[in-house]
Amino acid sequence: MCSFYAIPYIKKQQNKNTSNIMMTFVKTFLCLILMCHIDALKPPIRIGAPAHSVSGDHISLEFYAALKNGNDKKNNLQRTLQNFIETLQKNLSTSDILNVGGNNLDLESGADKLARLYGLADYFEYASEMASSFGCVAENFFEVAKNESVNLLQKLRQVPSAQRYLPTKVKMRLTDYFAEMEYFHVMLSEVIDEALEYIVDTLRSTQTIFMRYADVQREILRMWNLRLDDWCINAYVDFLQFWSTEIFKCASRKDLSVAYDVYATTETTTTHIMRQLEFRIQRLYNCFIFGGYQIRCTFLYNPERDFHALFSKLEDLQQYLDIKIKRGRIQVARTRRLSEGQKYEKTYKQCIPKKFPENQMADSLKQCFYF
Repeated sequence: MCSFYAIPYIKKQQNKNTSNIMMTFVKTFLCLILMCHIDALKPPIRIGAPAHSVSGDHISLEFYAALKNGNDKKNNLQRTLQNFIETLQKNLSTSDILNVGGNNLDLESGADKLARLYGLADYFEYASEMASSFGCVAENFFEVAKNESVNLLQKLRQVPSAQRYLPTKVKMRLTDYFAEMEYFHVMLSEVIDEALEYIVDTLRSTQTIFMRYADVQREILRMWNLRLDDWCINAYVDFLQFWSTEIFKCASRKDLSVAYDVYATTETTTTHIMRQLEFRIQRLYNCFIFGGYQIRCTFLYNPERDFHALFSKLEDLQQYLDIKIKRGRIQVARTRRLSEGQKYEKTYKQCIPKKFPENQMADSLKQCFYF
């Protein structure tokens, strides 16, 4: 039984305990607030963070934009040329010079007849522009791809630089690994340059032939004063149909088809390689995030084996180019000795005969012009 005099003492002790509990609660609450503010001021943790906090997207949007643009321009050129082939097979029946020699010819004015004839020249000029456009975007894509390879290599180098401490053995392995990747980049650039040279040369030759043939047609219509009677119009259309077919086939023969294939194969291989390099960046991130170099970083101990699949892919592309283009590295070197003007002039002469069109016109057709 408690003494009467002990009651005030007990109450005093209870008040003291309550006060201590409140003080402890307040201190804890203030510490939590302070810790939250400190954490908010800290920079985001990248190396050493959980794996899901590291982005796996290391290929730039510029690369994918250049990839899409190249495919779009290639498809545009293919559609343009394919439509023209179909038109030629139908004897120009669906072209802008529709029914020039048809029954409705007498109903057209001289200006309408000339406008229809100019349509064929306009088409060749448009096809020339499409070839030029594809050549530009193809060159841009492959240059972006080479730069992307350099950027991915730099990103790989930045991963270990964020580590405060790395074992000496790991540093040595990283040096060998980066050296292997740099060598791979050099080889990749050489193969890309070889493919790009063939594609650009072929497209520029096609562009030159189409544009010059369009200029020849316009010069005839402007300077030769074609008689616009039915016989002369029909005879000139027959002449245009034959030589347009010959020149078109010469300019867009198998070399252009090979250029399409070379671009598509090189683009596919390059894209695959970029994604593999991106994978290696993410894998190196994970290697340092989780530690345990002996277990998670085994790929560093044999760089040649790690890059073997990529080198094999690159070798397959090189062999494909040698077979498809039908020229080895020696012949490539010989071709480079020629100036661009010499190469395109040679191709032009192969497709457009000497002194065209005077030497190719029949005397009866020449009578339709007032020189």
